[in-house]
Amino acid sequence: MPPLRLLWLLFLTIGFSLQTGIAQGLEPSTKVYLDTLIHQSHSKKLHETRYWHLLLKYEKGTFGGYVSEADGMAFFNAPDGKTNPRAELEATLQSFLMPPEEIPKGKEHPQCNFPARYKWLKRELSFNPNRLQDQHCDRLSRWVEQLNPARVTLVFASYFMNNPASMFGHTLLRIDSKRTGPNQKLLNYGANYAATPDTENAVLYALKGLIGLFEGHFALFPYFTKVQEYNNWESRDLWEYELNFTEDQLDYLLLHLWELGGTFFDYYYFQENCSYHILSLLEIANPDLHLKDQFFFSVIPSDTVKLLMKQKGLVDQVVYRPGVLNQMNHKRFIMTPEERTAFFKVARQPEFIEKKEFKSLPIPSQALILDAYLDYLQYKGMQMQEDEKDKIRIPRSVLLARSRLNHQREDEEVTRFSTPPHLAHGSDRLRFGVGHNDDEPFQEIAYRPAYHDLLGADAGFNKDSEVIMFDFKARYYNESQRLKVDRAKLLGITSLSAYDPLFPKPSWRLSLGVDTLRDLDCDYCNSFRGNFGVGFAYRPEFFSPFLWFAFMDFDAEYSSRLDDNYRMGGDVELGGLIDLTENWKVEFTGSYHNFFFGDDKDFFSVKAGQRYSLSQNLDVRLEYRRHDNNNEGVASLNYYY
Repeated sequence: MPPLRLLWLLFLTIGFSLQTGIAQGLEPSTKVYLDTLIHQSHSKKLHETRYWHLLLKYEKGTFGGYVSEADGMAFFNAPDGKTNPRAELEATLQSFLMPPEEIPKGKEHPQCNFPARYKWLKRELSFNPNRLQDQHCDRLSRWVEQLNPARVTLVFASYFMNNPASMFGHTLLRIDSKRTGPNQKLLNYGANYAATPDTENAVLYALKGLIGLFEGHFALFPYFTKVQEYNNWESRDLWEYELNFTEDQLDYLLLHLWELGGTFFDYYYFQENCSYHILSLLEIANPDLHLKDQFFFSVIPSDTVKLLMKQKGLVDQVVYRPGVLNQMNHKRFIMTPEERTAFFKVARQPEFIEKKEFKSLPIPSQALILDAYLDYLQYKGMQMQEDEKDKIRIPRSVLLARSRLNHQREDEEVTRFSTPPHLAHGSDRLRFGVGHNDDEPFQEIAYRPAYHDLLGADAGFNKDSEVIMFDFKARYYNESQRLKVDRAKLLGITSLSAYDPLFPKPSWRLSLGVDTLRDLDCDYCNSFRGNFGVGFAYRPEFFSPFLWFAFMDFDAEYSSRLDDNYRMGGDVELGGLIDLTENWKVEFTGSYHNFFFGDDKDFFSVKAGQRYSLSQNLDVRLEYRRHDNNNEGVASLNYYY
């Protein structure tokens, strides 16, 4: 017998023995009361109610019945509780009647392990306090007292292109305490759901995350630790959405969060991820929200934020917390040209602050420059390994110079270098297009479940970046009367990092999938293609509408239509993006391709396109491409949802 099945049978045997032991340990009068409670629960069909299913994470099974998404078996009281809501409810009631003296030393009473279930069942069945007494839960009481909750806030950490798990952003909850005021949010606690990885291999990490081979756990932590990680180390902007719940709703949420601390879930990158389980917590607070029901294939963090904004009266206000790099960039943005020049001199040579040229600046200018320099040192220190951080200690002379100024800069509205995620277009895109090439007209239809391309509207996304997954496009050619797959891109990522003399970072891109060999006259034949490139991007100033870029790529293609069935080489590309207006963007590129292994060939290609947004989720595009001597133009309507 396989070891896993043996362990499962062993668990069932132990679980059944425990339940039988509890029943046998009950006094006759208590057994009678248990039967009464079970009968009442059956009469009210509590095991069929939405709230019981929410508490136990039940979802309808593929072949009927119910299956709980919770995978830690300590989450259930019945041996078959994972798949049997009725048996689980009966076993839960039975466990709540367990005599305290029967609890093993060091263990908690079931009422203390499952306080949200106890509170709900007590309300629904009106427990007789003389027959079923409330048990004192010391650990739970101290935990709730420590949190002292006043409200809950959903926090969205913006996109981080250097980590596959963070390219779509991340959501977590912050429990705001009655003890802390609006300026003391860092002292609150955060609740987070995340995978517990067991590998640092990027390929294995992606694979295990896709097929649910990581365990996902809820964790509670001081909020400042996440601000340190996201805001400071990764310099990600945080968007905080303060939510409106009643005191009773908030209590249910926290009691259920306590229950979840003792279990785990199989973590799925696209479905049962951070946002999915955060939504399930909010449904516990208010079961009328029906948040998870809105998603089918994927649950993407920005989409969940947009969904919350649609719930009438749920979001009280939205607060922007810039990352440390953008705190510095705000100061750079408001500097005069003279101040900016002095700042770069201080960044290169800190001793410049002792020179007459610096001291001759007005006091407010010196304070602004030194504050920006301190942000700069903090960010650089965050990027270094622990054994290197001594190299970036803040010079004592800088701290003394700043303190001697005795100047307090006035509070000012911080420049927003990112936009709130609820303004983003939908992650899924459906595209309808018509076009013409050198030979014939065609129509095309395309679908992709994720996520955002360079020509798309930037609102709510990481500007100048592209993340595309499973982009499928088919075309019907009118005169030849053929339906062909034009493209099936499995993955496409582009990160354009505008040059910054303080933090020079390369731009990069990669893609993998099936494409049409547009430079060959082979009746729209396809090839399997992969490429990787590094490049350089330049933007004249922070909010300039112009971004110029250059790339060098390595390309490899496989197709039976190629000599030797493959070709390998590279290309050099120059291009630009121009934001003509808030809704109108233009992209153009020119490339030289040279394949020197396999099918030997070199040619030029040109691409130009423009997108105009009609609304948040609708745009029209005109695109032109020339590959070698083959030309085509396409007009398309793109709907996002």
